[in-house]
Order: sequence, then C-alpha cells, then structure tokens
Amino acid sequence: MRLENSELRAFRAVIEEGGFKRAADALHISQSAVSQAVAGLEYKLEAPLVQRGKDLRLTDVGKRLFEHAVDVLRDEQRTLEDIEQLKQGKTETLSLAISAALNRSHAPGLISAYFRDHPHTRMKIAEMPARSIISAVLSGNAELGLGPFQKDMAAFESVPFYTESRHLVVSQHHPRCGDMINGNERALKETALITSALDSPDMRPSLQRLRDHFSTVWEVSSLSLRIHMVKEGMGVAFLGDKLLAEHPDCAGFRIMSDVSFGRIDKEVGVYYRAGKNLSDSSRDFIAQCVAHWRLL
Repeated sequence: MRLENSELRAFRAVIEEGGFKRAADALHISQSAVSQAVAGLEYKLEAPLVQRGKDLRLTDVGKRLFEHAVDVLRDEQRTLEDIEQLKQGKTETLSLAISAALNRSHAPGLISAYFRDHPHTRMKIAEMPARSIISAVLSGNAELGLGPFQKDMAAFESVPFYTESRHLVVSQHHPRCGDMINGNERALKETALITSALDSPDMRPSLQRLRDHFSTVWEVSSLSLRIHMVKEGMGVAFLGDKLLAEHPDCAGFRIMSDVSFGRIDKEVGVYYRAGKNLSDSSRDFIAQCVAHWRLL
C-alpha cells in the first residue's frame, strides 16, 4: 500500500478549506478528482476519514492521517525550496539545534551578528532539549549542536565555551520549600522533578539513582513552562546560574545547596559529528561563537 502525495494534498485541502468544492478551487482541479483522492485513501486504509454532513469532521483515523499529510507535504515543500535555491546557486544553510537556555540568553545576539555578515545564507534553527540535540546532530537533521555537552561525546568534535553550574531549585510557594532547602531529601521524594528530558534508566542505568530521589519525573520541553511550574510550587528543577540570576520569574527560587546531588556542572559549547566535512556556514558560525565568548 502506498499513500500518494497527490492524495494527501487533496485530503489536507478538504480539511483546511472546509469542503470538497473549496479544496478543488484551491488546488485548481475538479471536485470529482478531490472526492476520488479522498475515497482512494479511505479504500487503502479501510476506514472512513471524514464524517460528511453540514460540517466536516475528522474521524480518529482521519486525524492521524491529517497529521501525517501535514508533515509529508511540509517536507516536500522544503525539498522543493532547497532544490530551487540550489538551482540559483544558493547552497549555504546554517543548520543549528540549540538548547532553550542558550536560545534565550545568547542566540538573538549571535544570529543577528551572523546575519549581518551572511545575509544570503539560509537558516534552519531549532530549539531542543539537550538530549534531543545529540540525536538531531547524529541523524543529520542539524549540522551543529549548541548546548551542554553530555557525558559521552566520543561521536563528536566539540568546541567548549564555558562551564555552567545547574542547581536544584525550589520555589518559596512549594509547601515543603523549607524542608528541601535544609537538605531534607525525604521531602524531595514527595515532589516531581521537572526537566526537559531524562534518559530512560534502561539506556543509562546510573540515572536511575537521580530518578529515585523524586516522586516522578515530568519531561517538559518548554523552558518558560518549566520555570512557571516551579514558580507555582508544582515541583523542582535544575536551572543554570545565568538563568537564575537574570530571569525575573526565578527571583523567588531557592537553591538546595545542602542536597548531596543538588549541583551539576556541565561544559557548554558547539559540536558536530566527528569526521564531518563542515559547510562554510557552520565554520563561520563556530568562529563567531568563539569570538563571542572570548569577549565575555
């Protein structure tokens, strides 16, 4: 079974335009062609995609297929745009995955400076949790990773910029705040650790010890939402020195300096796959980062 992009395009248009006739008008094809495309998908999947009536409603199968159609057609559009750029001789792209903390504190200045020197270079920049950056660089979805180094960086070439200390913090609004800052690890067993990502214990068994100090682990990719959740007393989190000093919502956070595992030191910098021939755009960005942190 094969789902053709033309079928997915017709199906997506039906949903986005709100009907078969409007989809046909948007795609500049006949309404019968749109109907046949959707019917073909339903035949292949052996399930209805939409509940027809005054208002179109997606079935559960239709909702999942719509997500797939959006992803596939977006990738198709990006590929066509890349090909058009290549045909015009514009081959340079800065492909970067960056951590949330660095995106907030350093990325605006770095990217503005880079653009001034490289106004015609395309940019593909994604904010990700540190563990996801590793995967993105290894898979080739990003050429460069900018964020904290992980324990095992043997697969990468890395350029360190500074060492960051991350502290376990709790808000004054947390009901067990006093106990926690006094080093009461039993109080921690009653609250959640809020983090961007934490490896499965099966992948890295040593992390089981960290998990065991908390009631549960909540993985929240958004930095601003993690800070909000800590501020509201929902749980605790590891946050970096710079963020704690500068973010206004962190003003009431207390560092658990008496907790034995309450501080994690990490090297932060840029990295890429070992042995990779870097593009000129990536080499220029690394040079700019080196100059940026040398001045700090």
